[in-house]
Amino acid sequence: MISKDLKELQAYIWQKNIDRGFSEESAEKKMLMLTEEVGELARAVRRQVGMGFSATTNKSEAAEELADILIITLGLASTLNVDIYDALVQKEEKNAKRKWS
Repeated sequence: MISKDLKELQAYIWQKNIDRGFSEESAEKKMLMLTEEVGELARAVRRQVGMGFSATTNKSEAAEELADILIITLGLASTLNVDIYDALVQKEEKNAKRKWS
């Protein structure tokens, strides 16, 4: 079951967007920011699993990048007037009907 706390989290993040002056950013800008954060997460994961980067990177870096991605994703959802809770519930209903190999 998907927790309705997700609605509260989206509302909280949107209020932080307002407080921090990000609520007027376009969907395009938020999408570019999201793409950048996904790249940073990829770098953090590579470091964490030992794929040729510094050994000083730890799990907290990947955790921070995942948090950034969630923050930007929820802000983007609000910018696009998408209730992420409802979208997730609907998507999981579709997924439940799929045959997974």
